[in-house]
Amino acid sequence: MVAIMSEKELKIGDIAHLTGLTEQEVRRLIQTYESLFTYRTIGPVRLFPQRAVKIVRELAELSGKGLSPDEITERLKSGKRPAAPEEEAAEEAGPAAAPLPAEVVIDLGVMRDTLALQERRIARLSEELDRERQERASETAQLRRTIDDLEERLSEQKRHLALVAEWVDYFDRQMDEIT
Repeated sequence: MVAIMSEKELKIGDIAHLTGLTEQEVRRLIQTYESLFTYRTIGPVRLFPQRAVKIVRELAELSGKGLSPDEITERLKSGKRPAAPEEEAAEEAGPAAAPLPAEVVIDLGVMRDTLALQERRIARLSEELDRERQERASETAQLRRTIDDLEERLSEQKRHLALVAEWVDYFDRQMDEIT
């Protein structure tokens, strides 16, 4: 069963970082092959789905093979992808090694980046949780001290009231004896 995560949108700088290309190279590829990309804009910023990383990698690889932009566009739109090193290794292994379906194959670089991001997020959340626990423990200790102080004050008030009650009883008895 494949879990579907909400897809993070990437800026051109993110795509450049993930592909190892410069931002200018990524911009040039996106401008040249704009029909291959989907994106949305927020102000002047274009946000691309994660699959744009794979498209940019394929474009860079096919561009290096001397194909024309029209040939590259046709290849990518028709689904003829350049063979990845993993696919070449699988082909060399022979018919016993069945190729994995496209939806199962995960780009290792994207997976590493995603895992690193999740690890940082988990570490940050763990730190926040520890900090919250410490704050709650401190607050609990402060509340315990406040309750103890109030109980002590209440006991003192009860002792004062008992003393006053004794004096009132004493004076009542004295008044009864006089009258």
